[in-house]
Amino acid sequence: MSHKFRILVIDDEKDMLNACCKILDALGYHSILADNGKLAIELLAQDEFDLILCDLFLPEVDGMDVLKKSNELAPQTPVIIFTAYGTVDRAVAAMKFGAFDFIEKPFEIEHLKVLIKKGLSQRKLYLERLNLLSQLLEKYSFDNIIGQSSAMNKIFDLVESVAPTDVNILITGDSGTGKELIARSIHSRSSRHTHAFVPVNCSAFPETLFEAELFGYEKGAFTGATRRKLGLLEFADEGTFFLDEVCELPPSLQAKLLRVLQDQQLRHVGGTELIQVDVRLISATNWDLERARTKGLLRDDFYYRINVVNIHIPPLRDRREDIPLLAEYFLRNQLKTSARDINGFHPLVLIEFENYNWPGNVRELENVIEHAVAVSRGNEITLADLPTNTIQKESKFLTTNQMNDLSLAEMKNRSYDEIERTYLIRHLKEFKGNVTQIAQKAQMTRRNLHRLLKKHGLDPSSWRIKCEN
Repeated sequence: MSHKFRILVIDDEKDMLNACCKILDALGYHSILADNGKLAIELLAQDEFDLILCDLFLPEVDGMDVLKKSNELAPQTPVIIFTAYGTVDRAVAAMKFGAFDFIEKPFEIEHLKVLIKKGLSQRKLYLERLNLLSQLLEKYSFDNIIGQSSAMNKIFDLVESVAPTDVNILITGDSGTGKELIARSIHSRSSRHTHAFVPVNCSAFPETLFEAELFGYEKGAFTGATRRKLGLLEFADEGTFFLDEVCELPPSLQAKLLRVLQDQQLRHVGGTELIQVDVRLISATNWDLERARTKGLLRDDFYYRINVVNIHIPPLRDRREDIPLLAEYFLRNQLKTSARDINGFHPLVLIEFENYNWPGNVRELENVIEHAVAVSRGNEITLADLPTNTIQKESKFLTTNQMNDLSLAEMKNRSYDEIERTYLIRHLKEFKGNVTQIAQKAQMTRRNLHRLLKKHGLDPSSWRIKCEN
């Protein structure tokens, strides 16, 4: 047994304590003994146990007092009550106060073994659930939503502010920006985190089936309804309901869902009973909201209900400073399950990443790196490892054939010139042709900067004109 379960035994009869100690030792458990309620409460305050066996009748501080205190100090530790013959009513009362089970004295050893096993199984389920919640919190914490840009930091601050509340949230942004990850992070930081997060893609259901899936249905409600079925909203009770691609939700269902959000009640298809539900709604869409409303995809009343707080995630091309960080993160993730020995990226790759527009956003970057790791044969990711149908198609750097025709010195010079030119163009755009600001950023004199600009045929005034237009 890798973990020796620790069981606290509380009884004022020494013979009973000794007998329990021998039984537990023989079963491979570690027993801790207390001959009075006061000592038991002190032990509960100082230590943690996997199970508690407690006599109901104790002098001064009795078993019911110990049970109440254990509910306060160790609410997830099961308590089995010892009770004398003829006092079952009190034992039942103890169970109403949170006892896991009870056993009458004198008891059969086999009966005690069964109860202990059941109690420890309950404790094990609690520990597994605690571990799972811990993993979920880690997975959906900000540490795994990668970003150091000011735009992402503002989103992190907003998530921190709204997560503890129950307001409905609408997350907007291009496809692949990580809207569901933000939704899950909000859920994991809310008071609902111990309950279900139920994601639903509104484009995944035909309209004829969506209402039944969303609200549930009664047996015989329609052809094929051979049994009663709970709806997805009921599964999300006390938790979070995530509607992805919410603009794909038919307007007729928007009206019915609006009623659920207002009244916190729903009715099964084919049913008459009103069912109470308590859900927090988070929605997401890649549509422009005003365009969606103009086209009739979003009812105004539904829009105002779901859009109490709006979180907009900018596309990757608008937060390019996050790209190297994301690329490194995805590379490390891929290497966890790959036999490749890759140390990182060639500098030209990172420059190409920052120059590329990423129409598929973060999801596309992750896929590109997965591809690169799969095809790479060296100890770093090079331009040759990138997908030819996306990034390389737009690449301005040397092709493989061009590299083969050059000496190493010539290739180094060409590559260095490309890096210089790319760097200058990027900052000409960023600072709108302001030479002073670019020089400060590059940590060089204005004179040297003008020399480089002339070398590459770049006129700062062109960028000032472009920006004004």
